[in-house]
Amino acid sequence: MAENTIRKFRWFWPWQDEQEEAWLRSMSQKGWHLLSVGLAGIYRFKSGESHDYVYRLDYQTYKKKDEQDYLQLFSDAGWEHIGYMSSWHYFRKEAKEGELPEIFTDPESKVAKYKRGLTYLAFFAVIIISVSHSVWFKYPYSWWFVVRAIYFLLTASIIYSIIKLLLRIRHLRRI
Repeated sequence: MAENTIRKFRWFWPWQDEQEEAWLRSMSQKGWHLLSVGLAGIYRFKSGESHDYVYRLDYQTYKKKDEQDYLQLFSDAGWEHIGYMSSWHYFRKEAKEGELPEIFTDPESKVAKYKRGLTYLAFFAVIIISVSHSVWFKYPYSWWFVVRAIYFLLTASIIYSIIKLLLRIRHLRRI
């Protein structure tokens, strides 16, 4: 790893995208510019001059053949695609004095983003529910409590995330 790069670990939940964007902007203002983002909240930054980059995130799933059109749409609007983690895409654009660029200009487009995330979580919820009998009742091994604890934490995290995203959508619809 080059001397002028750092890796930082920071965890954000799907409904905390605005906090994540603000953190990335503050890093940029300190002279650390996002190079890439990896799984499990690992961010790679490169040192440089301080810039006021505004970062925006979009949750988007698409067919591989549609990727170029999706990225071109943002490029045409002046956004630089930094990378993606899972289906979260990271974009940045330099802030103009007195104006913060947005990729979502109305609450309904933000609602659509969160609904796409809900679809992903619902898929995992169905998988978890489908294996619940095996996890809780099938194996009597003494060490199986570890698997049950992990299963419980994963299930609780998914349910919590679904509830928080639903509340975020509800809030945006009231705006």
